[in-house]
Amino acid sequence: MIPSAAIIWLTAFTFGLSHSLLAGNPCKAWAAARGVMPSTYRLLYSILATVLTALWLWLVHSLPDAPLYAFTGMPAVPLYALQAAGLMVILLSFRAFDAAVFLGLKPLPEGGESFVESGIYRHMRHPMYTGFVLLMLASPVHSINSLHVALAVSTYFIIGSIFEERRMLAAHPHYAGYRRRVSAFLPIGSFFRSPADSQ
Repeated sequence: MIPSAAIIWLTAFTFGLSHSLLAGNPCKAWAAARGVMPSTYRLLYSILATVLTALWLWLVHSLPDAPLYAFTGMPAVPLYALQAAGLMVILLSFRAFDAAVFLGLKPLPEGGESFVESGIYRHMRHPMYTGFVLLMLASPVHSINSLHVALAVSTYFIIGSIFEERRMLAAHPHYAGYRRRVSAFLPIGSFFRSPADSQ
């Protein structure tokens, strides 16, 4: 019998690979050549990502599992504080751009997809990833499976950020300057840049 952890990582890798490929320019160009508008493609992409995420979580929930740890009382307070910080970072991330455009509910602006440098994006290039990682890893209660899910998703965010930044560099040459000025995941300058920085 295949261990639950192996299934989680294998399916997470499969999901992450398909997610990154569909977000890539070749797939977008293929769809555009067949008359699919960019906003429609983005909407379909968002719907597919939501459905696949729900199916993946359902699969994980159905796997054999066991409790790992559960902090209560004062030891749990710092973890809840980190989760609250993560939620705040996510909310600030959404405030910095038009969520309807991001999800494909509104057409892309003229000139195509841009990148945001205002709000929290002045301090982190990938604040949304940071927020979700804090929410997941700082949970005071984890089973074996839930911890593997958190680690797998966090790994995908790091790898996915590399592909995302390659797309942004290809579409916006001045993104290189932004990447030099702003760290990837934490607002602490050049000490915590993503692996894409060295490429």
